Amino acid sequence: MKTRMKWGIALRLGVLLASFSVFAAVLAGYYTFDSSRVRLQGRAEQSLLATTQVLARHMQAGFGTVSRDTAFLASVAAIEQDKNVLADVFRASLITHPSYQQIRFIGVQDFGLELVRIDRRGDAWIRASEEELQEKAHFPFVFETLALAPGEVYVSEFGINHEGAADAEPLPVFSMASPVVRGGQVRGVVVVRVAAQQFLRNFNTALPAPYGFFLSNRWGDFLVHPDASQAFGFDRGQRILIQDSFAPVAALVEGSQEEVVLSQPGTDDDEARVFSFVRMPFGRQGEERFMVVGLSQPLAAVQGEVVNLGNSILKMLLVLSAVGVVLAGWVSRVVTQPLKTMVRATQALTQGRSHGVLPVQRKDEVGELARSFQDMEQQISRQMTELNASRDAMAHLAHHDALTGLPNRRMFEQRLAQALELSRRSGRDCALLFVDLDDFKAVNDAWGHAVGDLVLQAVARTIVGAVRQADTVARLAGDEFTVLCENVDSEDAALQVAAKLELAFEAPLQIEGQPLPMRASIGVGLFPRDAQDAHTLLASADAAMYRVKQSRRRRV
Repeated sequence: MKTRMKWGIALRLGVLLASFSVFAAVLAGYYTFDSSRVRLQGRAEQSLLATTQVLARHMQAGFGTVSRDTAFLASVAAIEQDKNVLADVFRASLITHPSYQQIRFIGVQDFGLELVRIDRRGDAWIRASEEELQEKAHFPFVFETLALAPGEVYVSEFGINHEGAADAEPLPVFSMASPVVRGGQVRGVVVVRVAAQQFLRNFNTALPAPYGFFLSNRWGDFLVHPDASQAFGFDRGQRILIQDSFAPVAALVEGSQEEVVLSQPGTDDDEARVFSFVRMPFGRQGEERFMVVGLSQPLAAVQGEVVNLGNSILKMLLVLSAVGVVLAGWVSRVVTQPLKTMVRATQALTQGRSHGVLPVQRKDEVGELARSFQDMEQQISRQMTELNASRDAMAHLAHHDALTGLPNRRMFEQRLAQALELSRRSGRDCALLFVDLDDFKAVNDAWGHAVGDLVLQAVARTIVGAVRQADTVARLAGDEFTVLCENVDSEDAALQVAAKLELAFEAPLQIEGQPLPMRASIGVGLFPRDAQDAHTLLASADAAMYRVKQSRRRRV
């Protein structure tokens, strides 16, 4: 009878100890999971926002490419008076850019009569006959462009094209135009019409399937929406606004914020999603126009890492609970003391503190429990390390050019601002070199964009190898590079760096084992001699580069 009582007390004590161990493990796991869930979800949302910011910068670069093409075609029209030659140039541009739908030269005479017009019709490029040419002086892209200075580019809002034949398909488009100046007089404008969907497809097709892409104009009208019926409602007499669908985005439209991240619960027809929106400058500088770019992702995808972490913690809790039950059956000081050590370690883990040495060297169940806990801790540590690595990779992508690995425009502008501030404090000059490849478009046209990418990578290596180690080399866009030289003692010192860079381009580039001659035009801007701020200094160096390019000489 006494033996039966003894075992009854031992059983009850064992159950009590086992219950306490399981409870402690569950509590530790819950707090670990809860605190990790908040951090992981926050990092996932920041990653989505960073992806949206990168997408917006790529879109800005795309708009910049169209703007430069428009200004270039206007400069060609200012020089070339043979309409047939001009038509061939327009046709070549349409062939090169699938998103370009129409290029035309509109004169100032005869109520803005079109002089040359090339239209894309399917896979063909058709030049309009004399009878098909129309008067366009009443369109904003004509009369507003005529008021611009040479080289400036007018950018229209996105809209549905209703020009042309009555049976033509109404497509979302936007236009860019630049004045044509001959002999100091404005002779007309060159207008490039771009198919919006084809243009935007270059950016959003690279997004994974779960992502949703949004784009609105400065008033909030949807231009792109995963549900196509929500886009361009104003063309159908409706106002379908982004701020009505996502109330926090109103702050972007009003200009009080630059970025917004929000979540929406799921419904019967759609799953819960997280959204990020950024305000993207659009149009000419000084107009204060903008667009709102947004991405969405299922909340389940954002919380995928959280679920994986929860599963790992759950597995470890099951192991801990099983081992705890076994340990509780022995009811001895040798067993209970290590359990206290484990509880303290669990509490330290949930609070992010270090803990003492675990009894992993033991060969019994206590040692197994300690090793299991250590494995759980290592798994959590590895997962946190992987998440931090993903965040660092995204941060690197946000500040570096994906093709060349050089700092991108955003990082360059930050370093330029810092360099100018240091220059003001130290009194030492700061030089900016603007490098632009000559005839790079011909390389792309002749060899394809894959070879063009290899050329850009080789050019990046050439520039980095030619300049000083302390200089900052960046790729702004396309074939445009900059070199920021701090602590320049004189203009001669800056010119020496430029001369060394010019000399580096004397030797042909090695592209897949084949030599490829490539020249570059280099412009130099000196702070504070040529400019008092970063924007003006960059513009000064850019202008110097264009003067060098136009002089047809290889000198700085």
